[in-house]
Amino acid sequence: MSYQKLTYVGDKSNNYLYFAFDADFFDLNLVTSELNINPTSVMIKKKPVPKSTSWKYQIDAREDINLELHIEKLIDIFEKKVLEINQLKVKLNLKTRLQFVISIDISLNASLPFFGLNERTIDFLGKTGTEVDFDLYKTIK
Repeated sequence: MSYQKLTYVGDKSNNYLYFAFDADFFDLNLVTSELNINPTSVMIKKKPVPKSTSWKYQIDAREDINLELHIEKLIDIFEKKVLEINQLKVKLNLKTRLQFVISIDISLNASLPFFGLNERTIDFLGKTGTEVDFDLYKTIK
């Protein structure tokens, strides 16, 4: 079995997480209006990339290693929208994703990012059928 080498992102941590709706093609404006939340970014499917259309709401943690505080901010925004999220998923055939993008400083004296998925977060993920994904990158300071 071969392993892919982790990618370096340079010398600056840029941790963030986001909640996303994903599908091949869908009405991004409908998601925005139904949730009454503006996305921080959108992507529209093209060939060869991106491979899907995506509506995203991102929380930046930057160099903060306590990511749990930022998960709570995201849950604060979307927890009261469970009904709308589930209706949009059915109506537009969408998937939802909680994405973590984490820079790990591989210097010997560096602290590593940490977080937990508390009961409130797990409850939200379960109620909305949301997948969780992690992208990890190495940094050296």
